[in-house]
Amino acid sequence: MAMKKMSFFNINGSIGKSAYEEVQFPTAESFVEHLDYLGIERSLVWHVAARDINPSYGNRKLLEEIEDAKLSDRILPAFVITPSCFFEYTTSRFLREHLGSGRVRALQIIPDVSRFEVRQLERLLSCVAEYKPVLLWDCNHRHDEIAIRDFEYLACKFPEMSFVICQRMWGQFNSVMDLLWRCPNTYIDTSWLHMNEIIEVLVEQFGSNRVLFGIGYKSHNGAAISCLMHARITPQQREQIAHSNAESLLKIPSTGKNYAPKSNLLKYKPLWEKFRSGNTLDNVEIIDAHGHTPPLTRGWIFRQSDIKKGIEETIVKMDDLGINRIILTYEPALFGPPLSNQEAEKILKPYRNRLSGYLAFNPLYSEEISPYFDRFFKTGFFVGFKILPDYHGVPLTDPSYIPVWEYADRYKRPILIHTWDGPYDSPSMLSKISKKYRGASFILGHSGGGTRGRLEAEELALSSDNVYLEFCGSFTTPRPFETSLQIVGKEKVLYGSDTIGHDMAWELGRYLSMQVADQDLLPGLATNIKKILSKILMPA
Repeated sequence: MAMKKMSFFNINGSIGKSAYEEVQFPTAESFVEHLDYLGIERSLVWHVAARDINPSYGNRKLLEEIEDAKLSDRILPAFVITPSCFFEYTTSRFLREHLGSGRVRALQIIPDVSRFEVRQLERLLSCVAEYKPVLLWDCNHRHDEIAIRDFEYLACKFPEMSFVICQRMWGQFNSVMDLLWRCPNTYIDTSWLHMNEIIEVLVEQFGSNRVLFGIGYKSHNGAAISCLMHARITPQQREQIAHSNAESLLKIPSTGKNYAPKSNLLKYKPLWEKFRSGNTLDNVEIIDAHGHTPPLTRGWIFRQSDIKKGIEETIVKMDDLGINRIILTYEPALFGPPLSNQEAEKILKPYRNRLSGYLAFNPLYSEEISPYFDRFFKTGFFVGFKILPDYHGVPLTDPSYIPVWEYADRYKRPILIHTWDGPYDSPSMLSKISKKYRGASFILGHSGGGTRGRLEAEELALSSDNVYLEFCGSFTTPRPFETSLQIVGKEKVLYGSDTIGHDMAWELGRYLSMQVADQDLLPGLATNIKKILSKILMPA
């Protein structure tokens, strides 16, 4: 069913050239151009210079750039602060002046980059608390329990203020849930909420008024929009999250506009236009190349722990979104005894028209499971291997993986490899391996993870015909995936969601909203993985 056009208010924008990472939006105009593409009406914005150079310097620059660009109707300023602002000449007065006038209604902190402990803001906040500003914490760089507890302390100390956690993802998210439970004046934004059905969980636990819309990195594109539009909540709750909650906290009136996306590119993106509206994709084949079964642990918040019920719920979600098939790994075999793979076939057999499997391989049990490869693959359910080097603590170069390399090479099987820019699974570690075992298809899960890993993944995919970039989780770097797509070519990219951990709508929306024409995204949705699977040879 089609949904009405939604008005969106983004809570966590920034502009300016960064000293620490790839530039997102160098100017106010470039940021608004991105808002236009996504159909977002307004946004809070802070200036990167206020973080990287000095708060007062950057805050003044922010006001000047908004005024010069004549974009005050689209951009609302948020001032960056640090504890040092308390001691600077005129800064406290400058803050009070703009908060008192209503021109500025929000304060932004980035403590890990600005090098301070969150609790140290107390003296400065005491000077401005009477204006009840909204305090936003950009915490995508750090997952620190002490910082969370400091934030809780400030929220309790200043109950009339509102405190918002922005750009927080899976890692230690239980700390966020605990904070929201303890402090009713705390809120969470949606920008990095890639976890499965987490919006529904938040609404269920704390109410829809505690969730604010945010878009995150430019490379996230429309992920947050898709996740919200496909969330199983009421239209009223969706509208609250999209814009009403932010307007209420900031005490600004709603414009009542439904801001239609503006970009010539959109006429070449009917899939994104349909999906962003909350509709099912029914005219395109989608094979998700990276999935998992429940149950989950390691900090994931997921309501369903029953494997069969979780799979049934996943298939309902697949139908809602328009996903034809998922190739997944059986979680108890990935993090338990390797011969638990046998259970996967029994439990998942009724769903083989929608699901295929990766054989979970733990190198710590290489000698135990390797003799059973033929038995597992003869049934046809398992199509390839899944390995998790950094979780199992065994680097890709270890000899214990050789049985996988050799078998996949002999029988033309894919190997889905969790890759990141770390000591166990950095893509560059596969350079010699991928060239030696040319019959195997090496699928780089998460496309190398962080920025360094992405660069290595691109280089490896260019130098090896049998190496592919898999999409899910690649949002952790500001490097645009459009750049990677252009470098390696559309034939070397596979769509994956990492469900049941990641939200399928979040990841699929991020993929479809990439700023390239649909025709360049279609191969990654199904064609490329089907070509890989078509090469498979069955054991005698």
